[in-house]
Amino acid sequence: MALWRPSSRIANVALLGLLALDVALVGSALKSTHTSGIDTSPVSTAAASVSSAGASGSTSLPTSLSGSANAPLETMLVALDDQQAWRVAAGSCSDGGATLGTTVDGGKTWAKVSTNLKRIVRVKPDNNRAAFIVGADASCAALLMSTSNGGDTWAKGGGLGRAWFRDPQDSLVVRAPGSASSRPCGKETVLDLAVLTAAGSARVLCADGLVRSTTDNGSVWTDAGKVDGAVALAVPSAGQAETYVARLGAPECAGVQILRVRQLLETSCIQRSVPVGPGQIAMSLVKGGGWLALGDTTMRSTDDLVTWQVA
Repeated sequence: MALWRPSSRIANVALLGLLALDVALVGSALKSTHTSGIDTSPVSTAAASVSSAGASGSTSLPTSLSGSANAPLETMLVALDDQQAWRVAAGSCSDGGATLGTTVDGGKTWAKVSTNLKRIVRVKPDNNRAAFIVGADASCAALLMSTSNGGDTWAKGGGLGRAWFRDPQDSLVVRAPGSASSRPCGKETVLDLAVLTAAGSARVLCADGLVRSTTDNGSVWTDAGKVDGAVALAVPSAGQAETYVARLGAPECAGVQILRVRQLLETSCIQRSVPVGPGQIAMSLVKGGGWLALGDTTMRSTDDLVTWQVA
C-alpha cells in the first residue's frame, strides 16, 4: 500500500501557520517581560511609582528578601565624608542592644562608643568628635544626649525639642523640633527619616514604599514618589531636591538597587546577599558618592553611586 504524502502546497500552509503561532507566542512573552520593569503611572500628587510587580501583578518580594522589607531601620549610618562616619545599631527599650561606632578610615575599622542607652533612633554628628543622639532608656521615654569628645563622655537632658527623630515607642510617629509630632505615613510604619533642615524640612520612607516630604515641621506631608521594595532613603546635602532609596526585589537587580526617585533612575545594582534580619540596610550620601550598610558589612561608592566596594 502506498504511503499518503501531503502535497507541497498543504505543507507550506501548515508551516506558515506554525510560524505565525510561534511569532505570537514570542510577542506575548516579550510583552510580559517588559511590563515588569518601571511603572511611570502617576501616584496622587503626580509622583511616579516604581513597581516590582510582574505580569501577574504580584508585588511580593522573594522569600530571601522579605525579612528585610517593611521594617524600620535598626541600623543607621551617617557619613561626614568619604572617610568619616557614625553607625548605630538601634537596640530596643526592653532588651537593650543599642551600639554606636565611629570610623575615620573609610569603614575599615570602627571604634565602639558607649552611651548607656537601651535604644537609639537617631545620630547627628557635626564631626568625628561632636554629635548628639536621640534614644531611650528602659522607660522608653525619648531623651537627647550630646558629646564633644567622640563619646568618651555624654551630657544628657534638654535639647530634645530641637531635634527630628522617629519616636522610640511608636513606629508610626515622627517627632519634629518644638515637640511637634505627626504620622506622616498614616497607618503605615515609618521605615526611615532624612532630615533636610533642623528648622522644618524632612522626608520619610513609609513601609508601602511611599516617600513623603514636609517643609513645615510635619504639619503637612506631601507625596514625593513611591518605590515598591524600598527599605532605606538618603538625601544628598548638596542637592536636596533629589531623594535616593535602597530597594530590594527589583526584577532587574538581584541584590540591592540604588535608585534616584524623582527620575526613576537606577544608579547602581549591588549584587550581594542581603541581611536576613529586618531593618539592616542603611544609606548615607556624601559629595561624590555614598556609604551603604548591609548588616555588618560596610560598602562605599566614590564615583557618584555607580560602583560600590566593601570597606
